[in-house]
Amino acid sequence: MGDSSSNNEVVGTVGAASKNSGGLLPPLEKLQKLAELAAVVPTDSAADLDETSRSWLIRRRLADKQVAELVELYRSGVGTPALCEQFGISKPSVLELLHERGVQMRRQPLTKTQRAHAVQLYEEGLAIKPIAAELGSSFGAVHRVLKAEGVRLRPRPGR
Repeated sequence: MGDSSSNNEVVGTVGAASKNSGGLLPPLEKLQKLAELAAVVPTDSAADLDETSRSWLIRRRLADKQVAELVELYRSGVGTPALCEQFGISKPSVLELLHERGVQMRRQPLTKTQRAHAVQLYEEGLAIKPIAAELGSSFGAVHRVLKAEGVRLRPRPGR
């Protein structure tokens, strides 16, 4: 224990026996097991994966039948926000699945009635995100409409 370069040197008590922990720290055995598990966890992140591997991660959550249903629903006019909610995946994941299958993407603008409703709701104090949810649209689409309609946008909270 006298050699300070030793990895097995006892530095102090850990866990409930520690005077400063208030009994909140886990026992040494749990910490050692956690360290062992951390040593074998792969360090690859999804950002480092190639396109095929990333797509596989999405498909692993959805069966082929569900992906086919998602494609058909999109082709029938269902919007991506609704698909995201129904299938429990993000918008980029929905778009990636559609793109992989060669589906022609569409950008459906809000109708005149929806545009007027968005402006009214925003001017009444509602934030863009809830407006988008109510209209079944995206934050970006509502934001673009409000700017195009000449609405003075409020600063976003925390900015």
